Amino acid sequence: MDQTSAALPILRVQQLPAYQSGGQQQTPFSQGQMLHGMISEHTSTGQFAIDIGGHRVLAESATPLQVGERLDLQVTALTPRVELQIVRNPIHRMIGTTIHLIGQQATTLTALTSLADQSTHLPGLSGIARETLQFFATFVDRPTPVDGSPSGHTLSQLLGRTTALLTSAPGSAQNALFTEISTLLHQLAKGATLAPEHAARAAALATLFTNLAARPSMDQPLLPVGTGPAPLPFLASAGTIESAPLSQLVTLLAGLESSGATTGQPPITDGSQLQEVLDRLGVNMERLLAEGRQEEAVRTLKFALLELGQQLPAVERGAMQADQLVSSIELFQFLQIRLASESLFFLPLPFSFLDQGYLLVDTEQGRGQYREAGEKENQRYELHLRLEGLGNLQISIQQIGGRLSVRFLAEDVERARFLADSRGELAHHLSGAELASVQFLVGAREPVTSLLEKIVGGVTGMVNTRA
Repeated sequence: MDQTSAALPILRVQQLPAYQSGGQQQTPFSQGQMLHGMISEHTSTGQFAIDIGGHRVLAESATPLQVGERLDLQVTALTPRVELQIVRNPIHRMIGTTIHLIGQQATTLTALTSLADQSTHLPGLSGIARETLQFFATFVDRPTPVDGSPSGHTLSQLLGRTTALLTSAPGSAQNALFTEISTLLHQLAKGATLAPEHAARAAALATLFTNLAARPSMDQPLLPVGTGPAPLPFLASAGTIESAPLSQLVTLLAGLESSGATTGQPPITDGSQLQEVLDRLGVNMERLLAEGRQEEAVRTLKFALLELGQQLPAVERGAMQADQLVSSIELFQFLQIRLASESLFFLPLPFSFLDQGYLLVDTEQGRGQYREAGEKENQRYELHLRLEGLGNLQISIQQIGGRLSVRFLAEDVERARFLADSRGELAHHLSGAELASVQFLVGAREPVTSLLEKIVGGVTGMVNTRA
């Protein structure tokens, strides 16, 4: 037994279920056998009752165990008494050693741009691999335009400053935010790729926030009194914007983001384009190869990164970046395997504008429930996101037939209020289903924390994040 195995906890069995064979009592286990058990009781004598294959086994352990905990076990000794060794699930170990990559999503994915550029100088790299890297550099990384026009980074900065404004008290700090927002709006207005109407509104808003910075004690509210965002009337003759300035800013930023005006490239406009990104990520690469679908497998990002890594020296920065991206994709694969035991389907959202992001689909929701003829199945989805400015955000979507119930969880009251002011935009962009209800609440946590809690609190074990 190696040192790693020797360090794993041992359960010393005190009592086995009766098992007769040939007139003699036999152990129900064999040397080296792998078992799966659940701690069902902690007895008054300090022993643990373990349910293994329908049999109740009493054992003692120096390792603290919890009732309800499920264990992977291996029989390591039969004499003088049976010993069961707790075995670390390799899936758990791999998740534990790479889970930090979810928190590095924004910085990890930006490497795709340089890797795509680097691939053009490698004659040994296949054309399919080059095309795949370029595809992901375009739709995942969303690089800054080379003509100096405003980028998604400026939009993220504006969103961050806007959210900070909601939590700031009147005074010099708020004055400074007015000035920063005005400067960023001027940058947007001067962008060559911005539509004329967006540029005009950005310039007018920039002037308004400049005036706010000069007159911090003005009585005009930052947000409208109503529950939804106010319209955006632009008065060219007066050069002013009516209604609350912050609501006007939110509406402008939402329009810029949805139109792709800040990136100089077409946005991902429908589900089919998003589906292509996810299908080609490579989470299912091995399955495609096993099914003989080689053409589909070689078009995945994972395959392209593995091929690129073979073309580059191991010590080169590009090779290390490719290796880290492969580790991220493999983490997604391990998470899918692990969460499938909880009847959850894990879908990564690999976009650099998200600090962290993934989707969970409850695959058991609605199964076995009575449904009228032709009624769609009950579905439940959870989006866990972390964005610059908005911070942690959890969106729960419950679909029953053609009706949707949506719940937004933000980090705090200010951010929840910020989201609630754009409720009208949600109903406007929704298609294919009726919005039955929408809530804006507080309580969102960091996505990676929520993910770890689902894994640790699940039925199959715990993640060793120190491995």
